[in-house]
Amino acid sequence: MKRPVAERGFSLVEVAITIVIIAIALTAAIAGWGTIARHSADVMWQTKVSYLGQAYLEEILSRRYDELTPLGGSPPCDPCTPEAQFGVNAGAPITSKDGESREEFDDVDDYHGLTENAVGLFNALVTPGGIQPYEGYEVSVQVTYVGSSYFSGSDSELVKQVIVTVTPPANTGQSPVVFSALRGNY
Repeated sequence: MKRPVAERGFSLVEVAITIVIIAIALTAAIAGWGTIARHSADVMWQTKVSYLGQAYLEEILSRRYDELTPLGGSPPCDPCTPEAQFGVNAGAPITSKDGESREEFDDVDDYHGLTENAVGLFNALVTPGGIQPYEGYEVSVQVTYVGSSYFSGSDSELVKQVIVTVTPPANTGQSPVVFSALRGNY
């Protein structure tokens, strides 16, 4: 005698529950992919900002400490303080020289107050129109003497802090990034 084969299947309730679970999972996955797609370019923007900040700091720090510093190092001084040498107070902002063009910047102080489109750094390096990936990036530079809160000893006033702020284009949704370095008179 043959046994009757029991028919198996899904009930209507089980099918409805499965459809609801799949719909919720797909909605969450699509929302997650949307977030990933919106932020997929963040790494590119952050890389460009980092490159520009580093490039500006390298350019500025490769210059002389100030107009009185000879090429190759600091002059002998006694006492070695900005007040004694230049009549400047530690912690005071540096004033850049008026009338000097960007190509004539030869010391760190010349960059104080510089605000430009990032393309300015590359003007001498590329042909016109060749730097489009950096269009819209703004760079500003501040230079100040560092007070003795950072260092101790009489040489603490011979240090300048260079602050470079890189602002990406407004349509990126990225915040400005601040880069900072110290430059001593050596």
